[in-house]
Amino acid sequence: MSATKIFLRYYPPGLAVNYKTTKGNERLRHFDLLDLDSKTNIEPLADRILLQTLAEAEEEQSPADLEKSPPPRPVSGSVARSQNAFSALKQALEKLQKKLREPVKKKFYLHKCHNSHILPLTNVSFDRSGERCLTGSYDRTCHVINTQTAQVEHILSGHDNVVFSVGFNFPHWLVYLQSGGSGNNLTTFSIIFSDKIVTGSFDGTAKVWSATSGQSLCTFYGHTAELVAAEFHPVDGKSIATASLDGSARIYDVETSHELQQLTHHGAEVIAARFNRDGQMLLTGSFDHSAAIWDVRSKSLGHQLRGHSAELSNCVWNFSGSLIATGSLDNTARIWDTRKLDQELYLAARHSDEVLDVSFDAAGQLLATCSSDCTARVWRLEGSSELEMLSLMAGHSDEVSKVCFSPSGCMLLTASADNTARLWLTESGQCSQVLAGHEGEVFSCAYSYAGDAILTASKDNSCRFWR
Repeated sequence: MSATKIFLRYYPPGLAVNYKTTKGNERLRHFDLLDLDSKTNIEPLADRILLQTLAEAEEEQSPADLEKSPPPRPVSGSVARSQNAFSALKQALEKLQKKLREPVKKKFYLHKCHNSHILPLTNVSFDRSGERCLTGSYDRTCHVINTQTAQVEHILSGHDNVVFSVGFNFPHWLVYLQSGGSGNNLTTFSIIFSDKIVTGSFDGTAKVWSATSGQSLCTFYGHTAELVAAEFHPVDGKSIATASLDGSARIYDVETSHELQQLTHHGAEVIAARFNRDGQMLLTGSFDHSAAIWDVRSKSLGHQLRGHSAELSNCVWNFSGSLIATGSLDNTARIWDTRKLDQELYLAARHSDEVLDVSFDAAGQLLATCSSDCTARVWRLEGSSELEMLSLMAGHSDEVSKVCFSPSGCMLLTASADNTARLWLTESGQCSQVLAGHEGEVFSCAYSYAGDAILTASKDNSCRFWR
């Protein structure tokens, strides 16, 4: 086995090792490092990753080959190329750890104000590079905006009602082979940034657009009421999931525009539809007081999450897909273990009014909730049989409708009907900064992937970029 490339993911920490097996085949092995922190001992971790990669590389050997070669041993006794791979892994892990030690950006300044919409904004989204963002609006359009200049690159027009849901497809790798001089194939990886956009509208349709040209590629029909959520499949982007107030969620094929699945078990409006990380399960939340998990492959209902006594406001997976959080107008949030879904794992019942949003941090170890009681709260999900409230964010003078963590998880961003967004220290709940200037309710907010930019969108028809 020889490692040829190592790719890093900063948030949450992880890496992928590209290696050649004993038979010369190329493989890419992903490792999630959700527990990596500034104090982690790097050498044992690098050793474990290398041993797992070596074991997989040996799996392709025939039984006769396995008899001739001993099983993988710790690095200290490995051959020189394994020692080189260990050294490269160690350097990669040190780089991830160094990123975790970087000072967290706690103060942002208004960079640009974008005023091209003529009616209030709905939801917003950054692409992975942070160089572009999307804004939906009651003016029936979505704008693709360059975040450096605040110039509109494209106006996506074609919906007949409010554009409520906006999102980019996930970036993906382009892998191709080149022939080496000795006849060997050399693998080259190029990252392709998000090239498609999905919008969902109150006109009951979703549309997919080219992020490069702004041209509409396809329209998805079938829903009979407002469409309030739409997102791409997280792995290949070849399908989208939608949620509608007609009581159904649907899955469509992006290339053909055909409906693949209609999920109609809910008894009321469906307000969320979210793929898990590998795209094999879909989570939906409804005004029927429940959430549901659907098996995309078998096209069947896997489980229904019951326990809330009022409409759901949101439902989300954590990064690994091991936990689900649901927020409800019954003033509570519930956390569910996907291995035991007959009852919630934790109940967060400290808010005194409706819970309007829930959000996990990147590693899935913290949960944030926000409420009509003008507060947000952060809950620690690890290391205790009881749910621990880590911090209370009090300071807004009106309901808090959106909440999200910074990529590192050290900061919390909230959007409120008091015309402001606020930044808070996750550990203490102390307000670090008030992002003021909007003249209407701040309806949505977002962090860039790198954590160096913030976007706030308001019912004053504007969005603001903060750096």
